[in-house]
Amino acid sequence: MLSKEEALQAARQFLEAAYADDSSGWTIVVLPDGSYRYHAGWAVRFDSQEALDSGQPWVGPMMKILLVPDDGSEPEFPPTNIPVPDYLEKLAAGEWPAGGDAR
Repeated sequence: MLSKEEALQAARQFLEAAYADDSSGWTIVVLPDGSYRYHAGWAVRFDSQEALDSGQPWVGPMMKILLVPDDGSEPEFPPTNIPVPDYLEKLAAGEWPAGGDAR
């Protein structure tokens, strides 16, 4: 089981790599207070510093949550076609992905 600090560090590393070649110029910031534990890991919130400074939520990435599994597998962005709580319920029930690798 990952501590919150371990999950935040894993998220930072993943996001730095994911946005390293991004031409947007956004400064990605992990938001510890908006992060929470779910059944098999952490849901880590993040945003762009530019969105935080401007108060304009549409500045920065559209997806602003990252899932960091306890099992040490790579963090992942949740699918955008269903709400995150619904996705986490499906994941816990073994209904996602179809055929079910339920972490």
